[in-house]
Amino acid sequence: MIMTNYSFATSLPAYQDNASTKQKQSEAILSLIKSGVNNLLMLSEVTGLPQSTVSGRCNDLITEGKIFYSGFVTYNNRKRKKILAKVSIEQKELF
Repeated sequence: MIMTNYSFATSLPAYQDNASTKQKQSEAILSLIKSGVNNLLMLSEVTGLPQSTVSGRCNDLITEGKIFYSGFVTYNNRKRKKILAKVSIEQKELF
């Protein structure tokens, strides 16, 4: 009996279709982080997304160099990693 692996054929289109959704989620999460929402649970509560999805988008943003973890905050009586957005400094002409 020959077994066929269908995972590539079924998962690749779904992954490609989902790329735009992931980008939109990442942009929304980055915007919230810039506005002061600073931990995974708070992001999950504000967006309505599961914590695993928020964590995945935060990992994407970390990989892109847009956010980073720095210290801790207390939220819902628990110590949580604090998420901050990196500030981009644009070089402007002096004259």
